[in-house]
Amino acid sequence: MKPSIIVLDDFCPTIGDVRNSALQSGFGTWRPNKGEVGSSVYDGMSFWGLHSHLLRSLNAAVGRPVLPNNMFFRITTPETEKAYVHSDRAWGSHTCIVYLSEHTEVSGTGFYRHRKTGMLEMPTLETMKGKFEFDELKRDMVHGGEDEWEQTDFVRGLLNRALIFDAPLFHARMPKHGIGGTEETSRMVWVCHFVT
Repeated sequence: MKPSIIVLDDFCPTIGDVRNSALQSGFGTWRPNKGEVGSSVYDGMSFWGLHSHLLRSLNAAVGRPVLPNNMFFRITTPETEKAYVHSDRAWGSHTCIVYLSEHTEVSGTGFYRHRKTGMLEMPTLETMKGKFEFDELKRDMVHGGEDEWEQTDFVRGLLNRALIFDAPLFHARMPKHGIGGTEETSRMVWVCHFVT
C-alpha cells in the first residue's frame, strides 16, 4: 500500500445508511487502559453501526482483505477533549478514516513532523525507551503545539472521503476541539486500524 497517504472520494455507496446507523446507535464515553501512550477518556464513541459497508469498500480500495484490530464511530464537538498529535502504530499497519459529516468550517486530519527529532512517525515503544526522551515526546504529543510540531500535510474531511495511511505516521484531527453542538451537527468519522 504505497504511497503512505491515500485519499479516496465517493468511498462508500451507502454512506447515508452508515451515518444513520451510527446516529441511531448513540455515542458515549469510553475509558480504555491504553498503556504507555494514549488518552484514558474518549467522549463521543460508538462501536455499533454498519461497519460491514465500510469494510467492503476498504477491502476494494486496498485490493485485498483487511484484518481489523479495532473500528469505531466517533463524534467530536467543541466540548470534546482536545486532540493531540499521536500515532496509531500499536493498533495495526494502517489506519482508515472515513469522514461522515459535512461542515463549512475546515475539518480533517493533519500530519506532522516532530521538530526536535525530525521524526514523521513514531518508532516502536521498545525502540524509544532509553534512546529518545520518551517522556518529553509524550508531553509534546499531548501539547501538540507549533513549537513542537511542523504540519507536513492536511487532508480535508469531506463527506464520504476515505483517508488511508501508514499507522505509525504522526497525525491529529482538526479542528482540535471538534465542531457543532449535537450528534447530528458534530464532526463524525469512522476509524479502522487494520493489517493486510
